[in-house]
Amino acid sequence: MEHFTHVFKRLDIKKRLWILAIIVFFLVSTSLTNISITWGAIAIILLCFVCELMDSSLGMGYGTTLTPLLLAVGYEPLQLVPTILLSEFLSGFSSSYFHHDMGNVDFSKNSKDLRIAMLLALGSVVGVSVGVNLAIEIPANLLKLIIGIIILFAGISIWAFSNTRFVFKTWKMVVLATLASFNKAMSGGGYGPLLTSGQILSGVKGRASVGITSFAEGFTCLVGVILFMGKGQGFTPELLIPVLTGALLSVPFSAQVVSVMHEKTLKKSIAILTVSMGLFTIYKVVY
Repeated sequence: MEHFTHVFKRLDIKKRLWILAIIVFFLVSTSLTNISITWGAIAIILLCFVCELMDSSLGMGYGTTLTPLLLAVGYEPLQLVPTILLSEFLSGFSSSYFHHDMGNVDFSKNSKDLRIAMLLALGSVVGVSVGVNLAIEIPANLLKLIIGIIILFAGISIWAFSNTRFVFKTWKMVVLATLASFNKAMSGGGYGPLLTSGQILSGVKGRASVGITSFAEGFTCLVGVILFMGKGQGFTPELLIPVLTGALLSVPFSAQVVSVMHEKTLKKSIAILTVSMGLFTIYKVVY
């Protein structure tokens, strides 16, 4: 708690105004939609805050962790995934802005980081399009099982390749973005673990890879939201408002904490948690 308070004190005026704006958004939106501020809503806000803080600080962990937890308490995949995509569309772009502002990544015109981010974003279009169409068509229980398997293998991949380094190739990034975005559209998670780790393994610096993933993920999630809405999938306000509030509240903190995090230890912790969530999701479907 003391460390968290110290991080908050270091936030500049832009980040403090952002936090105030999100609090106002929550109060106004709950008032306009007549939604009660229950302990369940507060729990979702806190859960989304922690998951998005982890995601925006490490480039992974939001949808991968959040999806199986909310599935476990009764939400359906097609109710949950579009909401997670919308929240990550907003938090992804805002997080990439704050990462750029802090110097963790360089998104200035003609920069290498911006070129990689645009390449990954464009490579994600095919994967997310296929994933959305499959998510709409297949039965809910089968979709839950697929989500569990995707999350399980995402966690295994993080652990297995954490100490491996490959040569950076453009075509590898395109393939990686396609696979990651397919996972994202199907499960709401699995994008960051593949994309962030893939960049690091290919030689992109850790801090830059986090900011690049946030940018590319924001674009990917925007495409996914548009496609889901085009298929007639809407949003549940009781779920959407707490999810957006928690995710967006965490954004200013992520750029602050990324410079002091022990990356290797946290990645392996996420790998263990991801594998656990994947196995738990599969267990819920089978039993």
